[in-house]
Amino acid sequence: MLKFLKHRGKKTKKAEKPLKKFPVFARPFVRFGRMIKRWFSRQIKRHRDFMKRRPHRSLFLTRRRDSNRSLKLPGYFAFSHQVWQWIWRNKKIFTFFILLYSLLSLILVGTLNQGNYVALRDQLNNTGEDLGISKWVSLFTNAVSSGTGEEVTIASQIVAGLLILMGWLVVVWILRRRMAGDKIRLRDALYSAGSPIMATFMLLIIIVAQLLPLALALLAYASLSGVGVINLDISIENMAAWCALAAVAALTLYWLTTSFIALVIVTNPGVYPFQAISLAGDMVVGRRLKIMLRLLFMLLPMLVMWLVVLLPVILLDDAIRIDWLPLVPLASLILTTLTLVWAASYIYVLYRRIMDDKDPPAKRVA
Repeated sequence: MLKFLKHRGKKTKKAEKPLKKFPVFARPFVRFGRMIKRWFSRQIKRHRDFMKRRPHRSLFLTRRRDSNRSLKLPGYFAFSHQVWQWIWRNKKIFTFFILLYSLLSLILVGTLNQGNYVALRDQLNNTGEDLGISKWVSLFTNAVSSGTGEEVTIASQIVAGLLILMGWLVVVWILRRRMAGDKIRLRDALYSAGSPIMATFMLLIIIVAQLLPLALALLAYASLSGVGVINLDISIENMAAWCALAAVAALTLYWLTTSFIALVIVTNPGVYPFQAISLAGDMVVGRRLKIMLRLLFMLLPMLVMWLVVLLPVILLDDAIRIDWLPLVPLASLILTTLTLVWAASYIYVLYRRIMDDKDPPAKRVA
């Protein structure tokens, strides 16, 4: 009786008629029809689940009560300090990682060509004019933008990409295990962190696809400006082009906010790339702007680090003028590794802070 009352008013699932009761010639058609019906049922269920988890509807105004979700994070500088604390607590293993990664990058990929840098420095010094701050800006830009040795080949680019990918996985694996209280060594991270490399690589392909609209928009703007269709001065055409570029850039940031969180989720065992994108979307919905601003603020400490470290090295190199000593290339190589460690640590700690917030639909994330 209680069981009847419990299920009273609910529709019971109607059992399917056994296939043996159909004629033999009709059974393949019945089986195919049932397969199509089950597929549509799964799609409808997925769509309903998606509509419950995502309160916003395109081209419709979403009420604040439906879209606002809590996200308790410390201030920008306080959060950056927390990330730095995690790096400092594990300074021993991260120091070994930075040295090993820099050595492998130097051997397999190379670094800024010392001859080209010395030629640019001497050219700027022999101009006979007081260039002022523009000289240091040129040297700094050359040290940051010039990646590898004399020739940047496709093979070196592939190796550099694989090194960055593996470095990302190692840093995330170290932080995950250390936050769990495990005592690990760098050897453990190197041998164990590479299991989700294919899933992470597929997710990077998705990120590249998300960057294509912005790249095509910039290419179109440069092409139209080159032929004179868009004037470079203040005009209606130029303002309209910049508005279009801003819209495409906002859309790209909208996508990348989810993808950066998905880069951490996909490192969990058994998580696939599109599943990670879906889970990351559930985490950031309703608080995407807060997370986007945090990710943009991540660039500020990186810029300060490059300015504070690289500029004094450039000044020292210009003062001592020892051409055989590659001070600037080595500093640029180490700073690149430090940037990787900082970015991976920042995004992972941000991911953990989002996970700590129990506001649905974040409960769905494993």
